[in-house]
Amino acid sequence: MTGPFRRWRESRGRLPGKLHAELEAEGLELLEERVHAMVIYRGYEAPGQRPQSGVQKGLVTIALTARRIVVQGTGGIRLEIPRGATVTTEDPDEVRLAYDAATAIPPRAGEIELRLQSPRADAIHATLSEWMMRRSS
Repeated sequence: MTGPFRRWRESRGRLPGKLHAELEAEGLELLEERVHAMVIYRGYEAPGQRPQSGVQKGLVTIALTARRIVVQGTGGIRLEIPRGATVTTEDPDEVRLAYDAATAIPPRAGEIELRLQSPRADAIHATLSEWMMRRSS
């Protein structure tokens, strides 16, 4: 593989430098890069758009700080998961986060579900669950 193509391929599913620095300053508690993900939209509505449902797949980074959870990756995936999200795991290699779109961005509506595929799913699930409980109390 040639240099520029290799660098591009290796950067997929990683955070841009500026965002990474911003999250570092907030105190990173969890950083998982190049995670296979699927975002499922159900009845999703945003101002100026028709309601839609669908699936978007990509390679993402999930970052957890004391303040927020950020998911960013290929295919234009960019989510900030709200504190009230439900964190579950039904498969040993999958973590699911589900929430109402209005809790993340008020003028929006519908449901968003994020499915992360990782061999570290149990550890990710435990960290996210602990963070959700810590934040809600």
